[in-house]
Amino acid sequence: MNSVAALELAGAGVSGRLAPLDLRVDAGVVALLGANGAGKSTLLALAAGRLLPTTGRVRVAGVPARAPTAAAARADVPQSVAFPAHARVRELLGVARAARGVDAAHAAAAVERLALTPLLRRRAGRLSGGERQRVALASALMGAPRLWLLDEPAAALDRDGLARLAAWVRGHAAAGGAVVVSAHRDEEVDAYAPDRVLRLELGRVVDGA
Repeated sequence: MNSVAALELAGAGVSGRLAPLDLRVDAGVVALLGANGAGKSTLLALAAGRLLPTTGRVRVAGVPARAPTAAAARADVPQSVAFPAHARVRELLGVARAARGVDAAHAAAAVERLALTPLLRRRAGRLSGGERQRVALASALMGAPRLWLLDEPAAALDRDGLARLAAWVRGHAAAGGAVVVSAHRDEEVDAYAPDRVLRLELGRVVDGA
């Protein structure tokens, strides 16, 4: 086990949205299950540094979740990702590659994993919901940062898209990476083969803690 957790929440919560929670993730896949409003997105937003806890603390790779080094150690894919409508997919991936400091081989591997080659010349405004989600995932996950935070990433994906994403998730976990992913459908949870499942209701973990 890595002595420094990929993600650690110590009494971290958000008033009215998520009860104080202790959670440590070193490696493997943690699935978050629950209805809309259960607290899944709030938990992921805390881990991503997009939301400050009102109690406790959140650390990524040993540093506060909002620290610059924390951003380099994680990939964050929220439920909705907006792209400039006129930008081509290859341009979007190029910006992501530069921002993450990823070499050409790792960027090409991300394109291959999510079958994006036929879309490289297409403009973002002409992508379907599933295609846009695959671009968002490839942009965030290229280079395989240690911690992946995925908020219902398969909601817009078809069966092939889910299979491709799930294979990448399982491979990352097998290599020692950590993934926290929210899901609604049983087939998603089964596809990710999680090591741990947390069920949330009304902002509280009710099972799996």
